[in-house]
Amino acid sequence: MLTFILLDYRSAEQTVTYIHHLCEKIIKVQEPISFVVVDNSVDSSNFDFLSKAFKTIEKKNWNGSIIEKKEVDGKPLYLWANVENAGYARGNNAGAKIALDYIKSDYLLFSNNDLVVLDPLLDLDRLILEQKKEGVAIVGPSIIGKNGEKQNPYKEKSFFLRWGLEYLLYPCGSILPQSYRSGDVLEPFTSNPVFRVMGSFFLISSSSFWLVDGMDPHTFLFAEELILAKRLQQVNLLVHYVDSVHLLHNHSTSINKYYNQTERLKQRFKSELYYYQKYVGVGKFMVFVVKKIFSSYLIRKKATMIIKKTLKKTGCFSE
Repeated sequence: MLTFILLDYRSAEQTVTYIHHLCEKIIKVQEPISFVVVDNSVDSSNFDFLSKAFKTIEKKNWNGSIIEKKEVDGKPLYLWANVENAGYARGNNAGAKIALDYIKSDYLLFSNNDLVVLDPLLDLDRLILEQKKEGVAIVGPSIIGKNGEKQNPYKEKSFFLRWGLEYLLYPCGSILPQSYRSGDVLEPFTSNPVFRVMGSFFLISSSSFWLVDGMDPHTFLFAEELILAKRLQQVNLLVHYVDSVHLLHNHSTSINKYYNQTERLKQRFKSELYYYQKYVGVGKFMVFVVKKIFSSYLIRKKATMIIKKTLKKTGCFSE
């Protein structure tokens, strides 16, 4: 059994649309398919929309709360409302635990609800075939953003190159060669294994996921797949990329509703700082230096935006 794990945050209509889109795209898959939807919204109207969208088969007790077993296109779907917005990692861990307890899933496919399958059919069999290779835990497909930017796969990057050098040189950081800038997309892709793939859509065996105790619950947003990749690396398991399966990512539409660009960047820095300290062992001095660089960058960024806005109003500057 392959189970899609979907985390919803106040985007019930988008989740329902996406599930129906998936059902249309997985009509020729050898592995049985199921769904687990975790509603992180703490919003009864959001849960009601999700609940009414699918036929209810039965209701079950789970950890003192109710899980609704439903059906969509002949496939089982388990819907659970979290009692708090527990963040991406804890919400997905709950979804994976439901898949373990009620479905006994062999494979977990973690997915955002803002993707579009670009191929005529979603070739899950190809992803599973890759995952079955010796030592492979995670497999991710080709993902592009709305503007055509490549979002998979990724290479490992040092803390200073990820958060230090380019931010130190802002607003002139673009003069740096690509390898010295903060981005970590692996371009060009030449061979497997890769360091990590994007968390918006990836397949992992259930046994590998639980071998490393799932996702680290100490982050709220961002860096979850980064940490999971490192946890797997530490037990000699691999991440592979498959470029023959293609998806479009309407990136972070739900997050963008509630967090502006600066807030998202601060949250990502906080999560990745946790990763670099706990899993990479970055020292206190380097942490101190990069924190100062990042704080200075935020001030310089804000000042630059004010100057641009002022010049634009006076007609001295145009985008």
